[in-house]
Amino acid sequence: MSRPGSGVVMGRRRFLSLGALGAGALGLGAMGTIAGCSSTAASPTPTTDLDYILPTDPEVAAAESARAWNGTTAAFALAAGFSTVDLGGRLVDTWTYGGAAVAPELRLKSGDRVNVSVQNGLDAETTLHWHGIRIRNDMDGAAPTTQAPIGAGSSFEYNFIAPDPGTYWYHSHSGLQADRGLFGAMIVENPNDITGADIDAVLVLDDWLDGLGTTPDSVLMALNPAISGGHGGHGGGATTPAEHSEADMSVAQQLVSGGHGSSEPLGGMTQHIVYPLHLINGRPPNDPAVVTAAPGSTLRLRIINAAAETPYRFAVAGHEMTIVATDGYDVEPTPADTIIVGMAQRYDVLVTVKSGTWPVVAKVEGRDGYASTVLRSTDALALANPDVGGNLSELAGRLVTESELRPAESARLETKSPDRDYRIELIQAGDRYVWGMAGADAGKLVMKQGERVRITMKNASTMWHPMHTHGHTFAVPDYGGLRRDTVNVLPGTELAIEFDADNPGEWMFHCHNAYHFEAGMTANLRYVR
Repeated sequence: MSRPGSGVVMGRRRFLSLGALGAGALGLGAMGTIAGCSSTAASPTPTTDLDYILPTDPEVAAAESARAWNGTTAAFALAAGFSTVDLGGRLVDTWTYGGAAVAPELRLKSGDRVNVSVQNGLDAETTLHWHGIRIRNDMDGAAPTTQAPIGAGSSFEYNFIAPDPGTYWYHSHSGLQADRGLFGAMIVENPNDITGADIDAVLVLDDWLDGLGTTPDSVLMALNPAISGGHGGHGGGATTPAEHSEADMSVAQQLVSGGHGSSEPLGGMTQHIVYPLHLINGRPPNDPAVVTAAPGSTLRLRIINAAAETPYRFAVAGHEMTIVATDGYDVEPTPADTIIVGMAQRYDVLVTVKSGTWPVVAKVEGRDGYASTVLRSTDALALANPDVGGNLSELAGRLVTESELRPAESARLETKSPDRDYRIELIQAGDRYVWGMAGADAGKLVMKQGERVRITMKNASTMWHPMHTHGHTFAVPDYGGLRRDTVNVLPGTELAIEFDADNPGEWMFHCHNAYHFEAGMTANLRYVR
């Protein structure tokens, strides 16, 4: 029996996106199936007859109480506000947590209770999402699905247990706010770490355009004027007419008219926006945040791609990397010269530090542009920092893609047949900047606690999509069960993910290209009784 409030939540942004599909989507055979439902393993009753588990329901609290708390509380305070940041001599006005181009690193231990007070000093609504954490549903920070947005001038307290060690991050989940400075690293340390690392360093990769003559909202408007620059269901859109001034829109048009780039490993076109700047830990190549370590030591680099639209090819000059984790879960140690990191993905790699000063480069995959920093051994002289312009021989060396990685035994899901087997299509409406999830199952992704769920994604578009599930880490059967929470689905391919329904509530499932998300590529995963 349905209950009040159990219907599908569709924010204005989502409504506009679906409405904008129009005849283009009809040509793809998408409309009319976008809200349908089928499952080859189970046939759910129509959603109007289902009894949904909502974020405020007791099942959510019960799942949280079952998580093991170690008795320690890690408390933090974050304040979202307007700031002027120095990007290598360029002073730009933007939105930040704490006044820098990347937010403070939050570090804790697995099993800690996390208490984060967020004060919203913006003149727009905001939320904060804890990406990759197997979190309680009402703390996921995805308005309007799991909470009301944090109003301007108000605050919200996030309180949850972080059960799993690994490299995670946090970011605003309102409009395109995370394409400003509203994001940071969250490291959950493993008391039983077996990597043998002597030291670790976090590298947050980011593409930057805010304050450099335009804003993210204006860029979205340049891509698709019908979406109104992010004024939809996530909130956090433009706040003043100046944000869409003639000069502002002129720069935005230039950034979306500079070609699309191409990458064989990503199956073709890489992105739509030519970002003017790329950062590591909030610093451009001419002002790097140097990483120092003793020669001969084992350094763990925790690489987080916090970019809105840019995939990066990453390498360390003069060093072989050993990949030891993806999205917080251990993999079989795999040597590599270079890796491609999609948006929202994380890789942990080990390097044995050599004596000297070494460029560390995140090259934009498929087009010009790069971010860089420096690895310097403690016995090396602090001379001028090398900037190789994004040109490293290692970038053309042994590339290990995510499809080649295999999970460590401790990270494998138990093999079992799915109770629910869904299929969706990832689509674009013709050549317009409108994206979506289509097919009979797209609007009816429901499950019960304890079930194994499989979702097969068919990418019917001409562009790759980093697909992310909230609240769950999945296995990728085609990749030997590799565990991820964000996986790259290449154009013209099908890729399945499987996960256990062990975290009740309602969860977003979407493309982590921020502009694709805002333009409609999102759905919900919903638990039923």
